[in-house]
Amino acid sequence: MRSVNTLQNAARLFCETDSGRQHFDICVWRQYADKIHPELADKCENDIKDYDFQKDVLPVIHYALRDRQRLLRLSGIYEKVIDTMEERLRVLFDQEPELDIILYLGLCSGAGWATTLGGKSVILLGAEKIIELDWDNENDMKALIFHELGHFWHKTFGQITFPASSQRERSILQLYQEGVAMVCEQILYGDDDYYHQDQNGWLTWCVEHEAEIGREFLLRLDRNAGTQDFFGDWCSFQGHSDAGYYLGCRLIKSLKSKYTLIEIANLPYASLWSAFKDYVLSLSEPS
Repeated sequence: MRSVNTLQNAARLFCETDSGRQHFDICVWRQYADKIHPELADKCENDIKDYDFQKDVLPVIHYALRDRQRLLRLSGIYEKVIDTMEERLRVLFDQEPELDIILYLGLCSGAGWATTLGGKSVILLGAEKIIELDWDNENDMKALIFHELGHFWHKTFGQITFPASSQRERSILQLYQEGVAMVCEQILYGDDDYYHQDQNGWLTWCVEHEAEIGREFLLRLDRNAGTQDFFGDWCSFQGHSDAGYYLGCRLIKSLKSKYTLIEIANLPYASLWSAFKDYVLSLSEPS
């Protein structure tokens, strides 16, 4: 596992003074991204092609750049977390993962993104989103990396994807992927109740509304309707973002009474669809 921290360079390029005067230039950013990897700039720009750059992306970047010292503190937090995570990785991985973890100034593609560059597995950590979400602390940084490592674990030891042509299939796939990653995050973190999204009563709300979240998700699947409201900080269900991460985690945990985690990581769509319906039904049954 190789760590690449580019925030010192980002601060030099885009924050002119300690007061945070900004001069973000997309052409300069492309050069910065090309030095990280030749495919990175195109990958990020393609990912945000449906966004309004001036309205949705640039304000988040400017917010991260307005405080140079905060950007550099994030760099230090990242280095500290990387230096202390080796022991925890052994809980899930029998050898050191073969991937790069890259901390960079991105274009709002996500605080964490498990993907590939040049055919090699990478975890991209977007500083601008981490700062926007106030995840620039040791606990959240650790959990964020563990979550993305959960996706990598799923890809390594299971079938992280399956053919998904319908909206229902795509929604089950997303629920499945994020659920496995959440369970892996909790295993690596050493806390079965830990969710890095838990701010301002988020977890309490999810626990109290689990049956409602499950029923609404199932209703949308039955209608072949979209479920993006349940995923991503820019979306929300009843005013709460990322309810799908909680739902997916609970689904995977419900399967652990029948399967090992490796077996869960290899389940086909039909088994997951059936298991999800059973899980939601169980939420309505008297305890």
